[in-house]
Amino acid sequence: MKNKILIIIILIILVIFLVYFLHSNTSLENEVDTIALPKNIEKIAIKSAIGDSGGNGNYSTHRVVLVVKTEMTINELKQEFENMNLKFPNHYKNNDNTPIFYITHCESNVFKSSREFSLTFKELSKVEDYSNYYFIEFVE
Repeated sequence: MKNKILIIIILIILVIFLVYFLHSNTSLENEVDTIALPKNIEKIAIKSAIGDSGGNGNYSTHRVVLVVKTEMTINELKQEFENMNLKFPNHYKNNDNTPIFYITHCESNVFKSSREFSLTFKELSKVEDYSNYYFIEFVE
């Protein structure tokens, strides 16, 4: 009887941690998803996952990747995002709530981070010319 109670308590604790983990990992994606993009930047897709943070491998990093299409250059797009003065109140406490993001040019439907992390976007699988597509990676 005592073993059953202990198992039930452990399961309840695990469920609580799982719910917290899932909630905290989806909220960054929600914040990125609600960014008001200018008319000349089209949102194509968004995905998130946990990935390697590099270094000694002691922990992982939550990453959200936004795919956009625009005729801007990569430098213009970076400047546009910097000018937005984005603030994510539930994240980046050590960075004044300002998100950390990296912009790379799409070369296929697979996003590859410099940290052994990748995401495949089915929304890009039929694209033939990736010249106006960019990956914007938000790292937490």
